[in-house]
Amino acid sequence: MSLTNDYFLLYHGITFEKNLEIEPIDIELNSDTFTIFALIISANRKNYEKFIHLTSFKTLCQQLKIKTPSNANEFYHIQENIVELISQNRLKTNFETLHHSFEYLQNENIIDKDSYTKLNSLFDYKEIEAIKDETNSISKIDDEYKTSFKELKITIENILLELKNEIKNSEVSQELKAVGEYINNQKFSIGITGVMNAGKSTMLNALMGKEILGSAVVPETANLTIVKHNPTDNAKVFYWNTKEWEKIEESAKSLESMRDFVNETNKVFGENLKNYIKPTSRFDEVDINNLSSYTSAEHSEKKCNLVKYVELGSNLKFLSDGIEIVDTPGLDDPVIQREEITKEYISKCDMMMHLMNVSQSATLKDVEFIIDAVLYQNISKLLVVITRADTVSKKNLEEVIEYTKSSIQKQLKAQNKDSQLDHILKTIKFIPISGYMALLHRTGREKEALEAGFTLEDTGILEIENYLMESLFGTSSQKGDLVIQSAKTQLNRLLEKQIGFNNYELTLLNKSKDELELELVEFNKKKDSNKRVLFSMSEDINYYKNDAKSYIDSLETFLQSELLELQNIIKQRVVNDTRYSLEKTKKRPENARVKVIVETAIKDGIIDVIRDYRYKFIKKSQTIGEQCEQKYHDLGFALGHKNENFDARGFFQDDFKSGFLTSNNEIMLNQIINAVGSAKEGRLNELDRNIEDIIKNQFKGIEEDIKSKAKKVSSLLIENFFNTLNAPLKAFEQRLKNEEESLQNRIATFEENDKNKAELSINLHKNIKKLETIMLNIKGLH
Repeated sequence: MSLTNDYFLLYHGITFEKNLEIEPIDIELNSDTFTIFALIISANRKNYEKFIHLTSFKTLCQQLKIKTPSNANEFYHIQENIVELISQNRLKTNFETLHHSFEYLQNENIIDKDSYTKLNSLFDYKEIEAIKDETNSISKIDDEYKTSFKELKITIENILLELKNEIKNSEVSQELKAVGEYINNQKFSIGITGVMNAGKSTMLNALMGKEILGSAVVPETANLTIVKHNPTDNAKVFYWNTKEWEKIEESAKSLESMRDFVNETNKVFGENLKNYIKPTSRFDEVDINNLSSYTSAEHSEKKCNLVKYVELGSNLKFLSDGIEIVDTPGLDDPVIQREEITKEYISKCDMMMHLMNVSQSATLKDVEFIIDAVLYQNISKLLVVITRADTVSKKNLEEVIEYTKSSIQKQLKAQNKDSQLDHILKTIKFIPISGYMALLHRTGREKEALEAGFTLEDTGILEIENYLMESLFGTSSQKGDLVIQSAKTQLNRLLEKQIGFNNYELTLLNKSKDELELELVEFNKKKDSNKRVLFSMSEDINYYKNDAKSYIDSLETFLQSELLELQNIIKQRVVNDTRYSLEKTKKRPENARVKVIVETAIKDGIIDVIRDYRYKFIKKSQTIGEQCEQKYHDLGFALGHKNENFDARGFFQDDFKSGFLTSNNEIMLNQIINAVGSAKEGRLNELDRNIEDIIKNQFKGIEEDIKSKAKKVSSLLIENFFNTLNAPLKAFEQRLKNEEESLQNRIATFEENDKNKAELSINLHKNIKKLETIMLNIKGLH
């Protein structure tokens, strides 16, 4: 806030609004001029009339070459002109002249002690210079300069501690506490993938500095494992529920690997199976040292067959910043439902690491997964770790990386997506690592590693750590940026609210008891009118909210129709390609080609459907937002047309972009490949019907999954959107409540506070200045 605004708020108890064009003061500024300035700005709304009728005052106005004011508004405009000149001419001698003049005016009983105290506080040279220096230093911050998320988090935590002593309103204090909880409860997930024997557990143990996964504790992990920070080591195992197990048994009818898995499980558990497989997923807390009996594929009890995923808590330094690690089963896991769970978690991860064994190079599974992650799962940063780097030469490592790149290019060409190669390669970072050597260093056995010729730097673990820390917490952290921006927005909102409360308190402190009682009468007169406004707007928002929910229901019909059309597209592509192949080469298309056709059609098709769904959803939300905005304006709310709260396109951003491609299509692929394998040129109509039936049956699960996810995402977004739309209403209601309480409290304590109201006013004003400085500091956070 400027010195002018401070002056009118603290000294007059009003917010000044410029509504007159008056002649500027064009005079040489010296000691005499500032003596005149001191007299004019010492007049307030209660005594200004005494001034304007004095001949000596008219003479002073002539010396300033200005017209003598005839009313309070003209007087305020002259005062505003003077305060602006004082603000622009910050010489220490000028301020000393002002203070000597204020002292003289008090001694002559022209101003009272309260006015003298306020004026001295307002025109304090040291304080004004300090604010100017601080403001200048903040304004000089280069917008291109960025601080890491970790540093910014510490800065915000310090700001929260500082504000704890400055915020007096209980409601704002609660909001302050919520900001702290928000920034401290953020989780950063790292997804780890790779085929069996890629070396995931060894690398992770080295990363965490303890053998928490792998041969020491969880040999040959067969399940998805989520590792979280916990003060004490603990473990939970979660089992398949009834519905999930039925799906596994259904898969066994079509896939031999699944059939073996189900048969083995039934043989081992028999009737005891029902004690683990429940309608709602059962979970057991288990001894972390006995975890291998639940997760090892080699353990004789075979409990790993029943375990859906494991949650592991550990008090490791690496996890202490809110990092969660999702260690997935191998990509070549025969249980396809585990792949679906893996994809569910990966779609929510902030960072993904894909491990490849250097001796196996890039398998088809590796390449397909990398392409799928970047193109379809919207992974923005993918770290490919080449494991067991100590077993090959540097030249061989480079060859493996080049081979992986060429394999990606080859697979993209098969999918007619060559144009995406540059995008994928820019998204991927390759780092070789000797996981075992790194583990030796991290677990007190560095002598053994050094004897093998590997320093800690040579292992590659430090490069991986640096990359992870920069991606998750550094200046390039996308999630970190979103968290900081959200925290800044929340802080600014609550600071504006507290400053608003303080400003109102200041205006009340400048009023007489009669003025306060009159204001309370006027306030009560408007109360019913305000209640009607609040009720009317609440009714409208509830109507729009129900309208939005109904629209989400109608979008389900749209999804169903689009997914039905997608089934037809998949069928036509397979049949057309088979017809073309039989006619041209007299051979059926190869299995790999059929697989690419089906997989690509499904993925591209679902992405297109969700894109159209998102467009319709946002268009509807935008319309509702604009209608609400107009209604607010009609009811007298001063909201700008570009208020970000009502921009649905900005509000929703990327919320529909991931998590819709988690279904495993292996059963459908196998059945379609078998159907194509027995197709004959003269009986393509039969192939058409067979494939239509296959897709129809297998698409039920995909359709159900997409509908469920779309509705869940939409409902959550609508809830958040309407909370935002409702926020101005709640803020208005809370402001009225606070103003009424402040007014009643000021009247009740008038006699008590009247004795020291100058001190109360100055303290309030200092609090406002402190909060405004903090707002400037928050603005400078990048």
